[in-house]
Amino acid sequence: MDSFNPTESGFDDEAPPPRPETPPVRRGFLLILFVLAASALIVYGVPYVAERTGYAWEAGRSRAATEAIAKLDKAGLVQASSLFRMAVTAVSPAVVNVQSQKAKREAAGLPGMPVGGNPNGPLYQDTELGSGVIIDKARGYIVTNHHVVKDADRILVRLGPGDDVRARLVGADPKTDLAVLQVRSTLKVDASWGDSDQLDIGDWVLAIGSPLGFDHSVTAGIVSATERNDVRIAEYESFIQTDAAINPGNSGGPLINLEGKVVGINTAIITRTGAYEGIGLAIPSSLAKRVVESLIKSGKVVRGYLGLLLNPLDAEVAKKLNIPEARGVLVAGVYPGSAAAAGGLRRGDVIVRLSGRRVNDPAELRLLTAGLDVGARVPMVFYRDGETRTVDVTIGELPDFPEAAFLGFHVIDVPGPDGKHTAVEVDSVREGSPAAAAGLFPRMRIIGVGGMPIRSVGELQKAIHGLDPESALPLFVSSPDGRPILIPLSPRRTRPAEPESPEAGPGR
Repeated sequence: MDSFNPTESGFDDEAPPPRPETPPVRRGFLLILFVLAASALIVYGVPYVAERTGYAWEAGRSRAATEAIAKLDKAGLVQASSLFRMAVTAVSPAVVNVQSQKAKREAAGLPGMPVGGNPNGPLYQDTELGSGVIIDKARGYIVTNHHVVKDADRILVRLGPGDDVRARLVGADPKTDLAVLQVRSTLKVDASWGDSDQLDIGDWVLAIGSPLGFDHSVTAGIVSATERNDVRIAEYESFIQTDAAINPGNSGGPLINLEGKVVGINTAIITRTGAYEGIGLAIPSSLAKRVVESLIKSGKVVRGYLGLLLNPLDAEVAKKLNIPEARGVLVAGVYPGSAAAAGGLRRGDVIVRLSGRRVNDPAELRLLTAGLDVGARVPMVFYRDGETRTVDVTIGELPDFPEAAFLGFHVIDVPGPDGKHTAVEVDSVREGSPAAAAGLFPRMRIIGVGGMPIRSVGELQKAIHGLDPESALPLFVSSPDGRPILIPLSPRRTRPAEPESPEAGPGR
């Protein structure tokens, strides 16, 4: 048997044996596996790496911010939280809970009890819950909202836990929804007025009060807007808008700045549900302080007036009147004998400035006029026939019921014939007035204006608000013997002895 010689068989004794070739199927599998691995890396690995990198970046940023805040705090430069606490500490003790109560006119009878109910039952029932702020501890004066104490038979102020005291209503101003109370008790602290004119959008403010009965609750927010005068919840308004939470019970409480000063009186919220929705309104201190001082001094608010019916000015009317921009107040009417009439104003004029201040709409002009001193002589700039004119006007005094005062009569609420409702009775008629010329005299009862029945002075005010000097007022009255009479009151029938006129008109 011949031996095997590798050299003769073509094999090199120094070369390695040949490796088997990879089958084509296995090469394809490896290629697919590689593609899948790469895809998985792209799909899962890259986001993971990015996420971890992002976490590292955020963590580094957070650490850097924390260290920076710590250094600033150590240097005494971070004071936001401290300012909040100090502002609340300064004002919160001056914030009180206000409860207005009505006497129970009729008590429900109990079985076996005589008509009139339980004689040992409560004499008063809670009708309104609000807040207030002490502004003069020496004399016991507290500011709150008029709607909190409206028609109250008894007002209680809670100075602290178990410390409820009776309060006296010094005066109220429904036109701005403000009221002043007074308590005969030792008060330890009061709050100071701040300057709301210095507020700007974005400034921090704090609201303190008794929302839903939770005394001394504090919420924080910013000033969202200023000079909101188109809300139409008060006759004179220039509200501060804030997103600090305001809820039922906050009314009358203070809105304060971070200096611990009262810059507003919380009054209302704009809501579709009845609960807080991010829009709270506060009366600015620049307006509230003036009203409060007047109420304390005389029990009423003395306001200036011009004697005009006012309309807003739109672009179309401005173009027709040849006025360069739609900013100003269109005069819709001038009452004879008024301050505006004495100054030569007439229908169609457009007022753009009063007492050196620009006016853009009727609400601004009314608020500005109301704040001017009665008897003051101030410049007024207006457009007539496309040209600017300037005249000095003497500010008059706004009566409680301007329309009736202009016509020359005064009315009061009296018990109605049914004993349940009120009626409106003519209290006095000024000699030589349009009312006297028309045949109106005291003791007559006003029962309607046109087709609108009248049961209160408030209803009469609404019915003749913005009386047109050119038109007659169809007044239905009941004579002392009960006969109904139609008296058409014409403002131009005769001139009143004194200039009196409202500031608002159609299109306010």
